[in-house]
Amino acid sequence: MMVRRKIHRSLISLLVLTLILAACGSESTATTTSNTGSTNPAEVKGEITVWAWNVAAKSLEATVPSFNQKYPNIKVTVQDIGRTDVYDKLTSGLQAGGAGLPDVVAIESDRMDVYTSTFPDGLADLTSRASKYEKDFDPSKWAQSKISDKIRSIPWDSGPTGLWYRVDIFEQAGVDPKSIETWADLIAAGEKILAATDGKTKLLPVDIVADDAGFRMMTSQLGVCCYFNSDGKINLTNDKSVQALTLLKEINDKGLVANINGWDGTVAATKNGDVATVPFGVWYSGTIIDQAPDLSGKWDVMLLPAFEKGGNRAANLGGSTLAIPAATKNLDAAWLFVEHALATSEGQNIMMEKFGIWPSYQPAYSADLYSQPVAFFNNQPIWKLFADEIKNIPAATYTKDYAKGQAVLASAQAKVLSQGMDPKQALQEAAAELANQTGREVAQ
Repeated sequence: MMVRRKIHRSLISLLVLTLILAACGSESTATTTSNTGSTNPAEVKGEITVWAWNVAAKSLEATVPSFNQKYPNIKVTVQDIGRTDVYDKLTSGLQAGGAGLPDVVAIESDRMDVYTSTFPDGLADLTSRASKYEKDFDPSKWAQSKISDKIRSIPWDSGPTGLWYRVDIFEQAGVDPKSIETWADLIAAGEKILAATDGKTKLLPVDIVADDAGFRMMTSQLGVCCYFNSDGKINLTNDKSVQALTLLKEINDKGLVANINGWDGTVAATKNGDVATVPFGVWYSGTIIDQAPDLSGKWDVMLLPAFEKGGNRAANLGGSTLAIPAATKNLDAAWLFVEHALATSEGQNIMMEKFGIWPSYQPAYSADLYSQPVAFFNNQPIWKLFADEIKNIPAATYTKDYAKGQAVLASAQAKVLSQGMDPKQALQEAAAELANQTGREVAQ
């Protein structure tokens, strides 16, 4: 969700399905009132402030009416202060010992290590309250919230990946989607598509110089995402990372990559038929619907191809969490709100139905929403595919140096795809550069 914040609004019109959800709003002013400690929900009192941005803020606000049905005396104010401002203010507040911070804050999953490493006790320890839910959440996301055996946030949305593909272009080229099990199968299909479209339609888009999303998805599949191992060592020179970058080079060398410029370039390629597939997270569904409404019925999705027949096809790209700053004076009320929004099917499915935010909370998938066909996507029950995928996604390691890793890897990718450098050599050089920037050891 947080990776592509623009995309979910469009699902409002698509997902008008069977859930009966509250829709009214709430106005409030944050204070530092504490809870009463009562076990009667009607007697629990408090006022809390929640920081998020864009669709994330809107989706949390949508859960407030149902939350207040349970806890009528907890006043919730959701503030949309912008993604950059959230991080700037959160960093400043934690540096000041918690001054000026909200009671609940949205944090992208790959940023969690930044805050827990820099401010080890800056976010509340939720272990005693949240541990009972561990079995209910996407395990790959839970691993990003549990830091040194302490639960510092609750997973919000996941980014299970898929290969979005143009049904009509596949048919034109005589490609059967069911025949694609491996990346080798997909490459062969891409060559047929390129020939059938006289070179117009490439296989997939890549922002060669700036975005390593393909590498991250592939290494997620292979269980080595993305730049560091669980010991915090730089993990770019392993055989699986080399395998992933080598695969990207092969696709590019065969003329199957559309070299695009950023997010807008991917969207344009999707709309214009410049690519036959887009490997991306579940959240890309909203962008396709919003940006290419005339292509309804012509898009579908399958799992990412495996590296070998029968291999793992599950991966993650993106996602976020909710955390509670340790300085809050409203811990009980803050926790009850987080619990309702993220650890109940009601809260999660309000956000999924209204804004397409994919739940990390797996019990939510039992709703009818996840088994019904979606007309836009070839009338297929695509949500079930993603729900079934979640349990197979390997955990990832991010660390506080994730952003540095991403920049170094993007540079390595450009050397390989644009200059023809050997992938193994490029990753060795990238690992050395990352070691120089971070002082971390390179894993052997």
